[in-house]
Amino acid sequence: RVRDDMALSGIIISGAGSSANFIFILFMSTIYYKIAHMLTDWEMHRTQTEYEDALSFKMYMFQFVNFYSSIFYIAFIQGRFNGTPPEYNLLLGYRQEECSSFGCLLDLCIQLFVIMVGKQTIGNFLELGVPRLKVWLKRRSGEDDMKNFPNWDREFQLEPWPEDGLFDEYLEMVIQYGFITIFVACFPLAPVFALFNNIIELRLD
Repeated sequence: RVRDDMALSGIIISGAGSSANFIFILFMSTIYYKIAHMLTDWEMHRTQTEYEDALSFKMYMFQFVNFYSSIFYIAFIQGRFNGTPPEYNLLLGYRQEECSSFGCLLDLCIQLFVIMVGKQTIGNFLELGVPRLKVWLKRRSGEDDMKNFPNWDREFQLEPWPEDGLFDEYLEMVIQYGFITIFVACFPLAPVFALFNNIIELRLD
């Protein structure tokens, strides 16, 4: 009974830490997005193609570090250099982080699940829920009463085309491909979640 309670508490703690890390990842994604655009603007490329190539490289490198760093840390660093009692390896006077009693594989699975599924859920909500909410608010305020207007007037009121076009869509697929190939051994359901997400993306886009 005590062992089961300890296991449950370990899973809850790991899930809470992964959720906090995911919120920080979302915050840093916005920061990295602005930094990548700023650095690319400073380079003053001659053509639009050169600009897009440089921006794509920076964005992917930033997002690679942002989304994968914590997963690589758990997979290859956490619990590897702790030492043995009573001679622990200290870092700045403190013992290094150790894996749970079940090993680091469970922590890695929870981390990957939270980041991958959380990213898909929030992305689909922003693509589907936010536009529907805007339409509902316009209808409540009476601004969307355009049933008798011609098609070109109704199309003029649609959401504008994103500044970066399909760049964010391709970046999302590349990050997802990394989740289901590099770390599939610790989270075998990753391809299933990716399949469901892609089916939803086909309908949304």
